[in-house]
Amino acid sequence: MTTLPILSIALQDTGQPPLRPLPIDAAELLHDLDAPPRLVAHLRAVHDVAGQLLEWIAARNLDLGINPQAVLFGAATHDIGKVLHPAELSAPGAQHEEAGRELLMTRGIDSVMARFAKTHAAWTAEEAGMEDLLVSLADKIWKNKRVPELEDLVVARLAEASGRSAWEEFLDLDSVLARIGDQADERLAFQMSYPTAGNGQRLPNFPDALTTWFAENDAVFCARGITAELRHSPEDGRLKNSAWLSVEAGNRVIQITVWTSGEAELDHVDLGSGDNRPEHRELQTDQELRALLRSALDWVAPGTNG
Repeated sequence: MTTLPILSIALQDTGQPPLRPLPIDAAELLHDLDAPPRLVAHLRAVHDVAGQLLEWIAARNLDLGINPQAVLFGAATHDIGKVLHPAELSAPGAQHEEAGRELLMTRGIDSVMARFAKTHAAWTAEEAGMEDLLVSLADKIWKNKRVPELEDLVVARLAEASGRSAWEEFLDLDSVLARIGDQADERLAFQMSYPTAGNGQRLPNFPDALTTWFAENDAVFCARGITAELRHSPEDGRLKNSAWLSVEAGNRVIQITVWTSGEAELDHVDLGSGDNRPEHRELQTDQELRALLRSALDWVAPGTNG
């Protein structure tokens, strides 16, 4: 049996980084909702970090009054409201929070388990318990974002349970968060390798695809008197690598920049009129990139593709 794309992202082996599968009930819910692939990948990354935090707490035998299954389910569904507000996948926004809680409850999820969709962003509230704080913390540390105010709240709960000083608890927590944060780039790359919409297949490596297209069209550039130059971002460990192509013919110049995330920026410049027209695209497939490049080349040198 072939695993369906959303379930594949939620459950199958991820390679690097190794991420534990989502709880089956959360995975099936995301599949039923046809959740955006990038959202599912994000939930899996946060869920794995929540699992690491729970393992660290369990190893210390601390009685914090938490239900590990609730924390894991909360981490696996905390952003589910973005199914209804997909713009918040790539831009700030809080509409998904209450919407997510209500969505879960309409799907038969108990309010105790559904609350994390709202509380993951409300960790300063008086009623936020240790379970809520752990989901909030996982939602920060998955990408190695340190939030001192949130960590102080967690430290206070740890110190109360252990009887140790807040400073001692801070040092131990800092150590485990630093260790988990070391894999943030791998988790971010895993998330960004999936599109914000579509069938759940991983995105192509768009900078490499641009390089291939450039090599294939080198003869066309020479024959048409087109000046073209391709450059790549340095291999310095950055998450989003890019490549950019400058093409010039006559009075027209276009620069096309593509990132591994599928984002593309185009700048059309007419040197004769002084017009400059920027354009933004979100690419999902190699075919979309090639269509964009054909269109761009035809704008610079009309008839090139004919």
